[in-house]
Amino acid sequence: MSNEAYIEPEPAKRFVDHAVEEYQRCLASRNADGVPTHLPRASGLLFGVDNRHGITIGDIEFVKNVRDSDADVIAEFEDVIAPQFGDVYRNPGRGFWCSGEDVFQAVKKHEAAGLELIGSIHSHPNWHEIGPQHERTQRLSEKPTRMDEYLFRQSSWPVNLIWYVHAGRQGLAHRVAAWKAGPERCAELDLHIPSQIRDEFGLG
Repeated sequence: MSNEAYIEPEPAKRFVDHAVEEYQRCLASRNADGVPTHLPRASGLLFGVDNRHGITIGDIEFVKNVRDSDADVIAEFEDVIAPQFGDVYRNPGRGFWCSGEDVFQAVKKHEAAGLELIGSIHSHPNWHEIGPQHERTQRLSEKPTRMDEYLFRQSSWPVNLIWYVHAGRQGLAHRVAAWKAGPERCAELDLHIPSQIRDEFGLG
């Protein structure tokens, strides 16, 4: 398995625009105490090729989130995930679970273009700084949480991107990293991002 991943400009731009929209919606939902009521969730499936030259991400597909609508998924969070990873995951607004039907249709669509399902991408906000006090115990960044690592191992996809979005002194700031599941901990991949995306979003 390659330790290098490349993402094309178009899927990168589409995802970041969505993540920024979600984060701005979060900030706009602040109540009288300044605490947001909307937890931003941006997530997508990555399609591309994985060969000896590396992993190339050529497209992204946004699918329906059934975290708070599918009875089996709700039970998984209540009975398995929350006891193992913390009560913050009892919040139905936290987490993302792809619709199985949407995943199936996305795979069929991209197979026709010669692309396979190779991974996932999702955003992390600085919820540990701006969220409700009782949900600030888990620090978020571009690194995977224990819950992320659990899901990465479950899927066994070769690449999973985490895009960290937070409010900085000069507007929104971004950090991103790519990961692959390991038997115990995730390993970071060498992620190549197009220069125009790096420049536009201030990535180092």
